[in-house]
Amino acid sequence: MKELKGIQIVGAILIGSFMVSCASSMDKGIKASDPIYSDSDYYDHYMSATRGGDLIVKFDVKYRVHATYLSPEFRASLIKRTNDLYLEDAAESFKEASSKAGFIVTAYGQERESVDMMNPSHWTLLFESKEGPVKPILVKKITDKIRWRNFFETMTPWTVDYLVVFDRTAVNPGAENLVEKPITKLTMATGEGKIKLEW
Repeated sequence: MKELKGIQIVGAILIGSFMVSCASSMDKGIKASDPIYSDSDYYDHYMSATRGGDLIVKFDVKYRVHATYLSPEFRASLIKRTNDLYLEDAAESFKEASSKAGFIVTAYGQERESVDMMNPSHWTLLFESKEGPVKPILVKKITDKIRWRNFFETMTPWTVDYLVVFDRTAVNPGAENLVEKPITKLTMATGEGKIKLEW
C-alpha cells in the first residue's frame, strides 16, 4: 500500500511538471493575448461601463440583456486594447458612436427571433438624459463576434448583439470634475417586460 501511494505521488509530480512545461514552453516570439479579465486596466473600465441582468417571468428567464455604455472613458480603453490585440489604429471602431451616446447591447432570448431589437414593433429602446428620453437614431446588428468577443464578455454564440446610438452627447457618468452627475439611463421594453439600466 505504501509503494502504491509512493507511485501515485511520483506520478502526480511528473504530471504536474509536464503540465507546467507544456504551459511555459511556447516558441520564442509567440505570446498569447491576455483574456479580458486579465487586462486589468481595460476590464475595470469595461465592468464600470456595463449593466444588465435577467428578465424573469414565472421563474423562467425570458431574456438576458447587458449593455456597455460607450462613454469617452470606456472608448479610450477599448481603443487601447484594440491597438494592443490587433496592432492597428482602432479610433474608427464604432465610429457611429464616436461623439454620441452609444451602447453595445448583448441579448439572449429563448426564441432567437424575439430578440430582434431592430424591429420597433417588438422592442422600444429609449435613452434618457437631462434633455428627456429619445429613441435611437441607429440600431445595427454586430456580426463579427470573433473580433468583438475579445472585448465584451457578454457576447456569446447564443446572444444577438447590437450597436445602439442615440442623438445625445456621450459623457463620462462618473467623472470627478462634473459638478452634477448626468442622467444616463437606457430602457428596453418588450411585450414581456422592461429592462431599465442606469449609469
